[in-house]
Amino acid sequence: MSLCHRLIFAAALATGAAVHATPVPADQLVALQASKTGATQTATLKAIHTVAGEFIDTFTLTGVDGWAKVNASLTTLGSTQALDIDFVSATINGVSYSFSKGSLGLNPDGVETASFINTLLSTPLVLTVHGYAGAGLAAGTAINASYAGTFNVTQVPEPATLTLAMAGLIGAAVVRRRRQG
Repeated sequence: MSLCHRLIFAAALATGAAVHATPVPADQLVALQASKTGATQTATLKAIHTVAGEFIDTFTLTGVDGWAKVNASLTTLGSTQALDIDFVSATINGVSYSFSKGSLGLNPDGVETASFINTLLSTPLVLTVHGYAGAGLAAGTAINASYAGTFNVTQVPEPATLTLAMAGLIGAAVVRRRRQG
């Protein structure tokens, strides 16, 4: 191999190592769908990581505007390092999920779940998941690790709209009482 080829090869290796040393971001849009009742919109997501290393995934929920009450969950199952996702954090609009971990096979944290319950947020709703795929393996190692999530979102009136509606109802009650009295 010539000196030129060796330098190009070394540069490619160094560049590849630098890419895997920092979190790998993934941005996705997740469309909320109307549920059977129509009051709540739902969505599911799945993220697959095929290379070991740190990641930051960002999901923006579409289909809702204004204020919304959000319930959500994340789950991952990994019986081996090549299937394992370790959550570091997960937030929607900066509000954190609650986490629990349990063993699966030889993996002490092979089952990880995160929940997000009855939280009032304004849109846009942005989920950010930070974690490690294939924890314990060298960055860049080929793996097949995944996690999944669900969302239940109920749109609520904006506080200003709600205040205006309440003022209108009170005004209507006052007018009715004056006409009766």
